[in-house]
Amino acid sequence: MAAKIDLRYPKSQLTPAGKNASDYIKFSIFEYKPGVNVGKNFALQSNREGTAKGTIILPIQSTIQDGNSCDWQEDKLDFIKGTLGEIGLEVTQTGQVGKKTLSEIITAAKGSVEGGALGKAVATKLIEGALNTNLQSRFYGEVMNPNLELLFNGPTLRSFPFSFFMSARDEDDATQIKAIIKAFKKNMAAKTSDSLFLKTPNIFKIEYIDGSTGALHKSLNQIKNCALQSCNVTYTPGGTYSTFDDATKTMTAYRMDLQFGELDPIYDSDYKEHPIGF
Repeated sequence: MAAKIDLRYPKSQLTPAGKNASDYIKFSIFEYKPGVNVGKNFALQSNREGTAKGTIILPIQSTIQDGNSCDWQEDKLDFIKGTLGEIGLEVTQTGQVGKKTLSEIITAAKGSVEGGALGKAVATKLIEGALNTNLQSRFYGEVMNPNLELLFNGPTLRSFPFSFFMSARDEDDATQIKAIIKAFKKNMAAKTSDSLFLKTPNIFKIEYIDGSTGALHKSLNQIKNCALQSCNVTYTPGGTYSTFDDATKTMTAYRMDLQFGELDPIYDSDYKEHPIGF
């Protein structure tokens, strides 16, 4: 069995929790556990944390932010759509509208189209849809009231970018930096198997930690389990090729840009005792 990952940069992050300890960000790595559980009110609850693979600890970056959003979209429901929608729902549920059968409704609609104000409106609407033009506006200078409204369409998934600048102070730092870059790359990669299928990469639990207590930071946001979607490393962040004079010619500096995406959306029930929450 492979040893668990335990990587930290810089060495000051090795300081035990105490008054002068620095706050840090902790990346815990887990195997992806497939499967879905149906919870209360038929909501899907996913528990993706499989076997723990280890942790990577890095200093908190200078820019910390999050962004919550929900998917709201414009929707129009004019008289024709509303009427047809109401008829459609009733037909779906009962097979008829009021005391009329579907056949009777079609016959009545056909007669309405052939004559009368409503028939003209329906005919105009059908022609507009067929030609993808607004003939009512062009010829009569009016449009049917669209009853425009913003409707909830569902939750969204959040993403989190991180950028870390790392420069070795000694040989131990150099070893840690290169191991950290390799660990992120390896654990985001798809896994091969003995079958025709690839297995899901490992996932990450991201936590801001209060260095003085070793507990979850109470004034920064929480993050749900994430997939590492991209890892971009700049080996010459200063714009010049430069190395230390060690055995492996460690670069004088590295910049690692990580892009994480949450696996699950945020719901109101996720907000509990944490002062900030998600």
